[in-house]
Amino acid sequence: MSFIAIVIIVLVLVAVGGISYGLMRLKSFTSDAAFVVSALKDGLEDQAAELEHTPKSVNGMTSLCLPRITKDFPAFNWYEFRQKAENMLKSALRAISNGDISLLIDASADLRNQVGLEIAANRDNGIREVYQNIDVHQTEIATYRKQGGTCVIALQTSIGYIHYVEDHGEVTQGSKTVMEQTRYNIELQYIQDTSQIAEGETALGTTCPNCGAPITSVGQKTCEYCGLAVTEININTWALNRYSEI
Repeated sequence: MSFIAIVIIVLVLVAVGGISYGLMRLKSFTSDAAFVVSALKDGLEDQAAELEHTPKSVNGMTSLCLPRITKDFPAFNWYEFRQKAENMLKSALRAISNGDISLLIDASADLRNQVGLEIAANRDNGIREVYQNIDVHQTEIATYRKQGGTCVIALQTSIGYIHYVEDHGEVTQGSKTVMEQTRYNIELQYIQDTSQIAEGETALGTTCPNCGAPITSVGQKTCEYCGLAVTEININTWALNRYSEI
């Protein structure tokens, strides 16, 4: 065998060996990449599953707002109104799911109108919006403010549910199996009877009919100067006035 033939054979063997090694490395790299992709996929799935069951946090200012509220309204029962707000929200979602406004409870006329409009819009658009497995996690007072002739307590509720929209039987939004976590603002409003307030006076600034001293606290029962019982100018009605998802 000639020297040239021997050189060619050696080169061929080296080339084949290099290719084999390269193929082995490529296979190893491909395997490693597949493992990384699989691990990332599993991690994302685990994260999605965790988020599915993790309640949203709420703006909890109850400890700061409640003393101010009970000062203005000594008879205010926070636990009662929190329960009413949560029941109202769940009933509103059920009313929308069933297209039946009669399922709505503990709601003002404005809130009933809001839910009624949502039901009508879904019906007009030929869609079905469904809320199932509704689970309220937490409700807190977010703000307390006095504006014009009303006092308003803004509540914030963390809630989870199955939510989806169907159009002619096809799901176009949401999921029938994945839990959705979200939050709602709910407005609790104390309606003032402005017809009993003289022109120029505010809802929080009427005067004692006996001594003329100012009555500066909403819900005040007696004059702090003469002690005479004061007729409240409020209708004594807290109303769940509106809600919105945030």
